[in-house]
Amino acid sequence: MRIVVDEIRKRLITCGPELSDPKIGAITFIHHFGKTLNYHPHFHIIVADGLFSADGEDLLFHETALTPDDIADTEDSIRKRVLRYFGRKGWFNKATIMRMNSYENSGFSLNANVRIPSWDREGLERLIRYCARPCFKSENLRWNGPWVHYRLPKPTHTGKTFMQLEPLEFIERISRFIPQPKRHRRHYHGVFAPNSPIRKKVAANARKRPNSSIPPDIQESAEKVEKVSLGWAKLIARIYEVNPLLCSCGKEMKIIAFVTHSIEIRRILSGIGWPAEIPKFDAPYALPDRDTCQLMPWTEDGFLPVEGDLQELGEADPDPPVIESYSDPPYWDEYSDPPFWEE
Repeated sequence: MRIVVDEIRKRLITCGPELSDPKIGAITFIHHFGKTLNYHPHFHIIVADGLFSADGEDLLFHETALTPDDIADTEDSIRKRVLRYFGRKGWFNKATIMRMNSYENSGFSLNANVRIPSWDREGLERLIRYCARPCFKSENLRWNGPWVHYRLPKPTHTGKTFMQLEPLEFIERISRFIPQPKRHRRHYHGVFAPNSPIRKKVAANARKRPNSSIPPDIQESAEKVEKVSLGWAKLIARIYEVNPLLCSCGKEMKIIAFVTHSIEIRRILSGIGWPAEIPKFDAPYALPDRDTCQLMPWTEDGFLPVEGDLQELGEADPDPPVIESYSDPPYWDEYSDPPFWEE
């Protein structure tokens, strides 16, 4: 991780303007898991695409653009330094390192396709949530008899959508993802580091979020969306062609408060001659008791089947009784509407 962050820092400084003491800002999220609960150590790095510098009391940010060739050169530098590090540790010999350096596919991957603009705070939050996610979702776990079923977030290359594990096997898998003692799952680099002298300035500038940073075309589109949004009164007038705020005197009413206390509501309704009691509805007619599980077929993985799989499940329990076998509520024979709507 230190080698990767250091090579990215060198590349940003090389492609950026000449500064006396340039600093980067980055956060590393260490993951030890894959989507199938397998042990897959890797990490994600969120890097500010530029350099920070301090000019007295002011904090300056200089944007830097990296080309695909710069990314490829950085990946090659990372591969060489990591292999040399493995050689110093005694894990690889020189012949193995030379052979691996000659491979067309280096086995290293540096992906820099995701870029979040400075004004897209929601997009940045989604990206950070993805990087800081846990190893599995509890919503994807199901207990099915002696088995634990885990729904995969994405289908595998073979089309597998779930895993069936024994309880001890499931515990064994997730126990490998427990961080080691005194080891952090995320690290801060450059101006984002806790001991950085200008970290407070970076945080203070981030809270300002001036409107001038939003591109004019995006700002114009956002203002149009806000102008289009209508209140409830205008929506009712558009649907029913009746203005609910129009008074009998011909003037339009203005909402000044919302009354929520029950005693005040009854007093106001009684004062204007409206009924203050809640109308009594007909009692619901009873349906025969049926087990909910009999109405919902389950697949062998313990989840509800998708729409296309219902035909493959075969005949299950008999269908629930149709609604025609019950008599309608009594008022339907004499009234077109319920009695309390007549007036």
